[in-house]
Order: sequence, then C-alpha cells, then structure tokens
Amino acid sequence: MNIVERVSKPLLKTTPTVWVSRLAIYSKVSAPPIRDVLLRKGLNIIWAEEPDSEDDKRDVAGHSAGKTSFCRLLRYILGESTLANRSNSMLIKNAFPNGYVGAELFVSGIKWAVLRPLGENRASYVLKNATIEQLIDQKGESAYQESYCRKIGLEALLDPLESPTVVRTNEPIRWGHLLAWCARDQEARFQNVFEWRSPRSHSDWPAFRFPKSDPLFVMRMVLGLFLPDELKGEEELSELQRKLEKEQAALEVAKKEPAYWRDHYDENLRRQLSKVLPDEWADISTADIVTDEVMPDLKRYTMKAKYLLDEQIQAAEGKKAGLQQDINSLNERISANKQELKTLSALFKLEATAEAEASAGLKQEEELRRSVAENKNRLCPVGDVLIGECSYVLERQRLLKANALKDAHALEQMEAKRAAAQARIQSQQNTLDKEIRDAEEKRSELTRQQGTISGEVSQKKTLQEVLDKELENLIAWKTRLESPDKYVKLASQAATIDELKRQIVVKEQALNRLLAEHDANRDLLNKIFSTSAKNVLPSANYDGEVKMEERELHFQITHRGAMSGEAMETLAVLLSDISCLIYNSFSGRSYLPGFLLHDSPREADLGLRLYRGYFRFAARLVADLEAHGGCPFQYIITTTTPPPKDLSTNDYIALRLDASKESELLFRRDLSRPPEKEQIELIQ
Repeated sequence: MNIVERVSKPLLKTTPTVWVSRLAIYSKVSAPPIRDVLLRKGLNIIWAEEPDSEDDKRDVAGHSAGKTSFCRLLRYILGESTLANRSNSMLIKNAFPNGYVGAELFVSGIKWAVLRPLGENRASYVLKNATIEQLIDQKGESAYQESYCRKIGLEALLDPLESPTVVRTNEPIRWGHLLAWCARDQEARFQNVFEWRSPRSHSDWPAFRFPKSDPLFVMRMVLGLFLPDELKGEEELSELQRKLEKEQAALEVAKKEPAYWRDHYDENLRRQLSKVLPDEWADISTADIVTDEVMPDLKRYTMKAKYLLDEQIQAAEGKKAGLQQDINSLNERISANKQELKTLSALFKLEATAEAEASAGLKQEEELRRSVAENKNRLCPVGDVLIGECSYVLERQRLLKANALKDAHALEQMEAKRAAAQARIQSQQNTLDKEIRDAEEKRSELTRQQGTISGEVSQKKTLQEVLDKELENLIAWKTRLESPDKYVKLASQAATIDELKRQIVVKEQALNRLLAEHDANRDLLNKIFSTSAKNVLPSANYDGEVKMEERELHFQITHRGAMSGEAMETLAVLLSDISCLIYNSFSGRSYLPGFLLHDSPREADLGLRLYRGYFRFAARLVADLEAHGGCPFQYIITTTTPPPKDLSTNDYIALRLDASKESELLFRRDLSRPPEKEQIELIQ
C-alpha cells in the first residue's frame, strides 16, 4: 500500500533539514581515521552481527560491538553534551586521550564539517562547506558546548515555532528536546511516544517539568498542530493552571499554618512564663493551654505571672519614689550651698574693694609730696617766696609725712586682717564646693538608680503585654486548628481554588471544541499512521489510529477496535516517529529536522516477524518517496538481528560490526584494555 499515493498530496519537502553524510573516529587528528562511515538519505542500517547458533562459545555478542556507542556519537555531533554513559565515557576518554569524532552534516542545506573531542581536549571545531580533512587542515572555528549548536544552525531550526516555550511551564523549547525525540534512548525501550530519555543513559538533556504533557506539547508544536486561537487558549489555560498550583501550594501552607503558629505561640508563652515563674517551670512545661478543670493551665499561669509582675512593679515604683525624695533633699542642700557660696564670693569682693580704696588714698598723698618736692625752688604765687620755703607748704609736708607713717601702719594692719578674712572665706568656699560635688554625685547615682528601676518597670509592663498577646494568639490559633472550617483564610483560598478549577474546566472544554478544527491535519496524520500500520502488520484486522484526547497526541494500534499487547505498543512508537516524518514531508507548518535514529527496537519486545515487516516497510517508503521527488528524511536504525536478506546489501547496510572480532568493533579495540601512554595532542 503506497502511502504517498494514498495521501494524494504533493511533497513539500524532498530533502532532510538535518542529516549526516559521514562519521569518522580518530585516535588523533594527525593519523587516518580508525573508523569512517558513509551515510545516506533514507534508510541506514547499523548491523552488529550475533552468532546464529546457540552452541557458539564466543564470550561476546552483538550487544557489545558498539552500535549504541555509534548512536551516541551521532547524537554528540548533533549537539548533545555527552557521548556515552559515565562508565563508557571514561573508557573512551582513557582509550583515546587525543581522540575526536568527526562528521560531515547538512543543516538547512548548508554543509558543515565538525570535530568533537573524545578525550582530554575541550573545544570542538566547525567549518562551513568543507570536508573533515579540510577542517583538520584549516582548523576551522572553535566552539564549546554552549555555542556549538548555535554556530552550525541547529538552534535556529526552532525559530519558526508558534511558541518558543512550553506554555504550561514557560520553559524554553530547546534543540536538545527535539534531538531527544528524533534520537530516543535505547534504555527507554520505546515504551511510549513521550518518553525519550532514560536516567541510565546520563545524556544530560534539557528535561521537562511534566514528563508526559510537556513532550506531547512539543510534538504538537513542532508538527504545527496548533491553531493561533488554540495556542492563545493554551496560554490562558496554562496561566490558570499556574495560578491553581500557586493557590494549592498556598492552601497547603495555610493548612499547616494553624499548627505552626499554635506551636510557635505555645513555645513563646511557656518561655516567657518561665522568666517570671522559674520555680514552676516543670508544671508550666506540661500544662494544658486552657482547661475547665481545677488543674492549672497556661491561662491561669499567665494571670499569676501578671499579678506577680504587678507586685514587682508597685515595689519598684515605691523604691523609685523614695529615691526621688532623696534627690529632692539633695537638690535643696545643693541650692543652699550654692547660695552661701555666692554670699562668700560677694564678701570677698567687698574686702578687695576696701583695700583698693585705701591704696588709692595713700597713692594720692604720695603724689602730693612728690609734687611739693619737685616744685620747691619755684616762686609761691601767694607769699612771694620759694615754694620750698613757704610756711604753709612746710606745714603741709610735715602733716603728709606724719600721715604717711600712720597710714602705712594702718594699711599693714588692714592687709593682715584682709588676708586672714580671705583665708577664712576661701576655706569656707572649698568646703562648700566639696559638699556641692558630693551631693551632685550622690544625686547622679540616685538618678541612675531611678533610670534602672524605670527600665525594669517598663520591661515588666511590656512582659505583661507580651503575656496577654501570646496567650491571646495561642488560644486563637488553637481554635483555628481545632475548627478549620471557621478559619477565614482557609475558606477564602478553598473558594479561590474552586473558582480556578471551574475556569480551567471551561477553558479545557473550549479548547477541546477547537480540536474539531484540526480535522484536516489530524486526518492526514491519522491516514499516514493507519497506512503505515497496515503495511507492517500481516492481518487486515489491524489498524492504526491517531487521537487528540485532552489535547494530547495518542498513537494506537488496534485489533478489531481493541488495544493489543506489548509488541504492538513498541511498534506504535516506531510507527508514530516515522509517521511524523512522513507527515512533515507534506506539511508546510511542520518543522521536524527530518532526522530519525532508532537504537535496537527489536530488543523492546518486538517479534521477529513484525521486525522484518517493519524493515521492509521502511525500505519501500524510502523508494516511494524517492520516486516522487526525493526522500525528505534520514532514518538510521541499529540491530543485532539480521535484516531481511533483500535489505542485507550495501544499499542499506551503512555499517557492519562484529563483537567476536576486535578489529570489527566500532573503535577497533577493546576499550576495557588499559590504554597506551600518549602525550596530549592539540589541533594546531
């Protein structure tokens, strides 16, 4: 049954967007490759032979020849960050410290030569429109893991997508997601269409938050199975779902909140009570919060603590009042001493004034005697005689001399009295100064004690308030815990969640109605999948069906309307991948790269008859597509089971491995053998 003819549509793509034409393994770039594999568009079989006889005594089989390693190298040159699981990576690195895997590949019609390190080297190298040999010769442009995919154009393949993110989580869709779909882990065993990677492969791929819905969303997005209105609705639905998750998380926190706060305030109250009633801590630590019994509870202990604090506050206030009386008394004494000191200062000033006046009189008489002496030879204007001989002047001089002697004696006596008085006044001043300082120091100490008592009183009053508040909060949260239906916050959040759920149901129903508009695209994919299933399965009772249930893609192989077994599940995954490739060839809104890699699907519970039928279908499909303009994909499949004889030719077999011969292993050596010592070689 020719799928191309049944579709009845022209091919829109006749060559893969991404495909590998050559892969080579180098122990070092200065030596010829130890393995050089040419690949083609269409079907490429990697066959690791196994002995046919059960009596064969060789201790290795096809499963250790290197076919999975070949797949991992393909994924590595297509941008994956790892080239094997951890144990095999270390074996490869130790065996080839200077090793590289090289490839020639096409991305959006542009040929690239690439080299990626197997050993100690870190950098990869890329060169446009070149061979591997030209890249080695010219070195090309260096690229690290962060820039490799961007430099060879792989990241740009996602630019046409209607949404750059997984709408539900708002996480970016990356090339690594698409590569994981196009090159499934052998360890995932083809269990379902959305499981692409297994943790056992250590592939370090960009995983999804929701491991089922997110991959299926990416599949629909890449296949172009979204309408603009539907995508907008998906965004609105995702926003509602994010809000719902947030509210549900908040509700869980709110449910725990009463217990948390009850325990918090319970601990606080008991700790505060222990400060006031330390001797009763043993009873306080085990007392109930509130009880109707006679036994003491935290409420009664709180009242007792507040009463004791009241007594302590009153005693402190009384002590504070007594201190104030002492301070008032000191203030009076200081004031009286300062007034007396002021009086003494005035008296001292008076004595100084009297001395000054006496000194002034003596000075005046001294100046008169000096004037007479200086003018004694001058003519007296009154008596017409010399002043020095004038009887009046002579008498005046006698009196002045007598007065001078008398005043000097009086002044000496006055000075002695004044000095004695000054000494007494100074002594009294010193005594008063000391009394004032002592009183002020004592007043400062009493004031400090008052401040300390005021602080203690304030703390005790605050502690009373804290005890009241802690008890109030404790009882309130205890009530909320015991009666959550009365907790307003819980009720409000529950109502919000119910409303969000209602809005989500409405939005989902609207989106499901929009799926009816996908009839043409879904019918095309369904027709391709159905025809593919009928091409592989021997009985006309089998069919394939594609559904969009809950806006997710479902690929099912049916047998008279009923689901079949494990083998059919595996076959459904294989056919879903290849059907999507075919659909991509006829759709202008689908952006698959056209590269598909299946590693050992036979080992995933696929019977030999179905396996051979599947191989023949793939070969016929390639021939049909080439007859209509060209094969728009590259399909690489590995096997340990011999392909059908008509496909066991060089037209289909790209690489034949044999684990029984070391020279026919992928790396042409046993990687478990200790490597030879080599000096690290860098590309110059």
